[in-house]
Amino acid sequence: MDKATNYSYILTLSTIAAIAGLLFGFDTGIISGALQFITRSFHIVVPATQHALNVPEYSLLGLCNITGVTLQEFIVSAVPAGALIGAIVSSYAAHFLGRKGGIIATAILFIIGTLFAAVSPDYNLLIVGRLIMGFAVGLSAMVVPMYLSEVAPPEIRGAVVFLYQMAITIGILAAFVVNYLFHMSGNWRAMFVVGLIPAAFLAIGMLFLPESPRWLILRGRNKEAEENLHKLRGEARINRELKEIKQSVAHATGGLKLLFSKTLRPLVIIAFGLFVFQQFTGINTILYYAPTLFKAAGFYSDSGQILALVATGAINVCATFFGIWFVDRMGRRKLLYIGLIGIVLCQLTMGAAYHHLLGADPKWITLSAALMLIVFFAISISGIAYIMMSELFPLNVRGVGMSVASCANWGFNMLVSASFLTLVHVFGFGNSYWLYAGLTFLGLIFVFALVPETKNRSLEHIEKNLYAGVRSRDLGND
Repeated sequence: MDKATNYSYILTLSTIAAIAGLLFGFDTGIISGALQFITRSFHIVVPATQHALNVPEYSLLGLCNITGVTLQEFIVSAVPAGALIGAIVSSYAAHFLGRKGGIIATAILFIIGTLFAAVSPDYNLLIVGRLIMGFAVGLSAMVVPMYLSEVAPPEIRGAVVFLYQMAITIGILAAFVVNYLFHMSGNWRAMFVVGLIPAAFLAIGMLFLPESPRWLILRGRNKEAEENLHKLRGEARINRELKEIKQSVAHATGGLKLLFSKTLRPLVIIAFGLFVFQQFTGINTILYYAPTLFKAAGFYSDSGQILALVATGAINVCATFFGIWFVDRMGRRKLLYIGLIGIVLCQLTMGAAYHHLLGADPKWITLSAALMLIVFFAISISGIAYIMMSELFPLNVRGVGMSVASCANWGFNMLVSASFLTLVHVFGFGNSYWLYAGLTFLGLIFVFALVPETKNRSLEHIEKNLYAGVRSRDLGND
């Protein structure tokens, strides 16, 4: 490592920017423990079976009538639905507002969405509030990894971007702890309000951080870029890095047409595919519906279900530390192999436990398998999908490329979260997790065939290989 590089400053700014990840995790995780209390508060009737008679219907935003099960799915999936919209516009925010301005905008949106949800008099306004939260999540899930990848030096870039995933897991754990603290009173509104605190810290903290030098050069603000690089790098690195960035900017800037050109299309497939298979692990079926999942496994009390939820959150945080530690040592591909193989084994075990193939009482086997699934997910595809998304795309299409990849993330997140209860009603828990196992195995094949190793490579080195015609799997080679 370059001893003159200001690593402590980079760690500080990365930690502040990563608070957006904490909000991401909090606003997606809080619904898991709050949903049962929201259901009771708004008198949403959920039938025991899909064939129940005289099932009441509910008006969704005045547009259509839906059942209680579908309404629950809409409340849960409102965040990924809003995030999908946020992902679509994120490239414009990153381009026109800058990486720093885009992150500040997410903090303001988090505050607005949280207030809407907390004071909602009915489930429709609650859904609107969660859509706004989701919009902020979708924006941050693209802009923050982009910012972190552009300010970090190559030798620690993987760990720095992984900090965003670490913050997500801390946010999820915080949400589960808040769920537990308020579960006796059932005060789901207070659960949401807690999220205002980190949102305020993010908005204020980002005001004091530097803008990405790469964005400044892209906008022709070379003097500011050089000043910011002086804050981030050792003196010996500045001239070389400035030269590489300016060469990168020389390539034509473009939108979707350029992104889907023959040269760049493989990058879209890799980044898009990693997020698709990230969601097909079924991780969010555990994070969003854990009480439902654990109740089916045999944890019948509210406190037992939420304590199991807290355990999943704690394991998630601890395992992510290993991902941060190893991603720049072992590399991206090895961690993906280990993680995806482990996830498949855990999904098969969960399916077998729900079918009572491993004993009459499946709850401890199910909990253990779910916890191990989270471990394998946390050390691998959870953070690596964000890292690869931020590393692969050239600077001239990085915004639109990461936006498209984020759309895959949130589109398939919404698909999984909005269909899980229906899938379980039709096929059962066991068969549902076996389905996810098959999809995750396809993800393993995808990684083997297409995903490059990019550890310790500068963004400009990867870009140089791309334009030299190197195949996608070898983009990180010398």
